[in-house]
Amino acid sequence: MKLACVILLSFVAFACASEAFDVKQTDAFRRIKSHLDLVPAIDTHDHLKPFAMLQGSVRTEEGVGMTLFSLWSSSYFTWIHPLTPWPVSGRFEDWWAKAKKDFTNARATSFYRYQLPAFTDLYGIDFETITDEQARDLNRRIFVNYQKEAWIYEVVTERANIELMFNDPYWDRLTRTNYYPFGVAVLNVTRLLRGFHPSEYAAGVDSPFRYAAEEKLPMATLDDYLALIEHFLQAGKAAGAVCLKTTTAYERTLQFDRVSKERAAGIYGRPKSQLSEAEVKEFEDFILWRLADLSAKLELPFQFHTGHARIQGSNPLNLLNLIEAHPATKFILFHGGYPWVGETGAIMQRHGAHVWVDSVWLPTISYSMARRAYQEWLEVMPSNRLMWGADAHHVEGIYGATEFTRRCLAEALAEKVERGELREADALHIGRQVMRDNALELFPQLKDRLWKFKGKLTPHSK
Repeated sequence: MKLACVILLSFVAFACASEAFDVKQTDAFRRIKSHLDLVPAIDTHDHLKPFAMLQGSVRTEEGVGMTLFSLWSSSYFTWIHPLTPWPVSGRFEDWWAKAKKDFTNARATSFYRYQLPAFTDLYGIDFETITDEQARDLNRRIFVNYQKEAWIYEVVTERANIELMFNDPYWDRLTRTNYYPFGVAVLNVTRLLRGFHPSEYAAGVDSPFRYAAEEKLPMATLDDYLALIEHFLQAGKAAGAVCLKTTTAYERTLQFDRVSKERAAGIYGRPKSQLSEAEVKEFEDFILWRLADLSAKLELPFQFHTGHARIQGSNPLNLLNLIEAHPATKFILFHGGYPWVGETGAIMQRHGAHVWVDSVWLPTISYSMARRAYQEWLEVMPSNRLMWGADAHHVEGIYGATEFTRRCLAEALAEKVERGELREADALHIGRQVMRDNALELFPQLKDRLWKFKGKLTPHSK
């Protein structure tokens, strides 16, 4: 009995010690993190609008511009907590008097914490202990910084050390314009799935029918529509786009079934009011399968938003029949399928020859889950199959998400080194793969776009 108690107490003491262990205090973590900081990153997903259209601008006493409110309102903080609206007066003091209490219940959330490194590193402000005077000064500095487009370049390419950044133009999905010279164009095909009738695009936004009129292409039959889709993808590739992207998981299940062309042709040309929900899904399924075919034909890898959207049906396992039927298509599973990160790893074990995992956004959603996911994924798949992205709308958010990712990945790798499961040299190699090399391997055309160490990138430079 006495021996059993001793063993039990020893186990408890070991468990407590393990829980108290902070890998960030180790030399291994510091070396790995420093290494990742120096790697010019390839960010595979962001939403940075053109400078004149930046999300979050408000009217202030000094004019229209970006403020502290702008950074929080256009961040993911508002996904989990309300934020005091910007006042009609345009006075920062009127907003801050109420807004400074908005963060009390969100302090532990990753959607709050991911922006803190930006305030600390870019502005020298600890937002956790910020005073009214510091907040006022921070607001003023943000407004001043955004008066010049050079701030975008300084933060993204210098402070965050991002060399190239994939930019998803959700505000105009059919555009082929790449505004930022460090930007990489992405073809967002989400709205193409609804192309069975013009009434689906009543506002004219993202309309393939508008695109057809501009390009003088017919749209009378399903074959016409399929030809238009291929025309759009080919033109996008010629303009520099490197992949397809869909956020369909926000709207419906990721279960895409095989549908015959004859069945889809019978649906095309009819408004939604004349269709059943099943028929709408069938048409979307047919188009998605055709897009997967074209992804392989045009050598444009396919990025899929998985998880944390419309939770019903966003499990990446729903994509298995599509993945299995398209072995020549390169599928990229975004967000690691959160919360189904284990399922994503299982998919990689079965279909790793043509599937990649992108941890984009995951550290911002849940830092702890991301750290765990990195370790699990590296145990079930080759290290050249994992990428990352910031997934933000303004440069402070991009900086914060990038720093969060580097820290999280460094922690995951350092823990493996400390446990003797990975040599430090291999950990450094894997870190560089995730932050940069894997994207260059999957998208070799990016190598012609690399500019770091060749000269300073400035607004509108080519």
